[in-house]
Amino acid sequence: MVYLFRKTSTFVKNRQINSWLIFFLLVYIIFVIKLITIQEINNSVFFAVYSLAVSFYILSRFAIAYFYEPESAKFGKNYQPSVSFAVPSKNEEKNIRETILKIAQTDYPKDKFDIIAVNDGSTDNTLGEMRKAKKIAMGGGVKVEVVDWKVNKGKREGMAECVRKSKNEIIIFIDSDSFVEPDLAKEIVKYFIDSKIAAVAGHGYVANADTNTLTKMQDVRYFVAFKAYKSAEALFGTVTCCSGCCSAYRKKYVLEVMDAWLYQSFLGVRCTYGDDRSLTNFLLLKGYKSLFAPEAKAYTFVPDTFKKFMRQQLRWKKSWVRESLKAGLFMWKKNPIMSISFYLGVILPLFAPVIIVRALIWYPYATGKTPWFYLLGLLLMAIVYGLYYFIYTKDKKWVYGVLFAVFYTIILIWQLPWAILNLRDPKWGTR
Repeated sequence: MVYLFRKTSTFVKNRQINSWLIFFLLVYIIFVIKLITIQEINNSVFFAVYSLAVSFYILSRFAIAYFYEPESAKFGKNYQPSVSFAVPSKNEEKNIRETILKIAQTDYPKDKFDIIAVNDGSTDNTLGEMRKAKKIAMGGGVKVEVVDWKVNKGKREGMAECVRKSKNEIIIFIDSDSFVEPDLAKEIVKYFIDSKIAAVAGHGYVANADTNTLTKMQDVRYFVAFKAYKSAEALFGTVTCCSGCCSAYRKKYVLEVMDAWLYQSFLGVRCTYGDDRSLTNFLLLKGYKSLFAPEAKAYTFVPDTFKKFMRQQLRWKKSWVRESLKAGLFMWKKNPIMSISFYLGVILPLFAPVIIVRALIWYPYATGKTPWFYLLGLLLMAIVYGLYYFIYTKDKKWVYGVLFAVFYTIILIWQLPWAILNLRDPKWGTR
């Protein structure tokens, strides 16, 4: 039996090594193709610089993320501050009871955590489901407070109410359609042993990943976004968005910025979306740090129709533009590597539509040639994206990561200009 275990373990280890070898081989081929493409389309310095910069940016995120070690000795699993789980909700009767009960099953001392749920003017039976969950949870010794608002005030107001109601040190915000793992509290609060830490993002997974092709693509996207992008930012203590599905904040630091965050406006319009990215930004501006806890896992439902997905993405892009402009005013003060990565991450997407038009429309029209090397470079970059997911998960859905990268280039990339034109539109989009 021991021999079989060692043999299996060796096989798995060797397969992972082989996957990494393929990964880095593809990276090498991508840069070779980029150089060939630059020579092929040799009349544009801007195109050449952009082509290399975008490849460097994406691949550098994977490389930097490799060095993030969340199990550093300075984080202690025995550290147990008092915690409030905050769940603002509107029209979530299908999931809110399970969301609250999953939190109630948290493996954390019952005298050190409670749950605060806000019913934000729901028009369905969300309030009834909250009260049923409260009765069950309190029967198990978990304190639950339900706040009922008859009129909808918005998620940001709901989050702020949870902060006001809490008497504890750490606030863990959970989306009303998200389910947490029992050890989430233990895994996420250990980072707060460092007094400079203001916020910690948990790792969000997709709860309805197997519904259809769209949700499978989002499953891969979520994993890479957390595992690679947030890890890379966390290496410098500068996670730019502690996601709403599962993130923890130090209450006393939130109180320092709460009024400014709650009444934030942009272009003369009060901000009603992008609450998580905005709150993270306010804390980073104050000089605090934000980290990523890959061991703190939560599962959230993602849009399963194209219409809902596109509305969500437009809202996210609008908040990304707004908060990137704000972060750009102070991010240069952070670590130089993080600063360069951040500004590249802002500038490159803005020019992406122009590059795509030039490479795939103007160049073939002007020269009569098909940009095969450019297309091959895009395909290999997409494969690298999917392979990164496979290396860590061994999940066959990695091919949907390739599909998502192509989908992003063909469709999602065009949303950014539209988002910029609609920055003053305060509508949530999916309600």
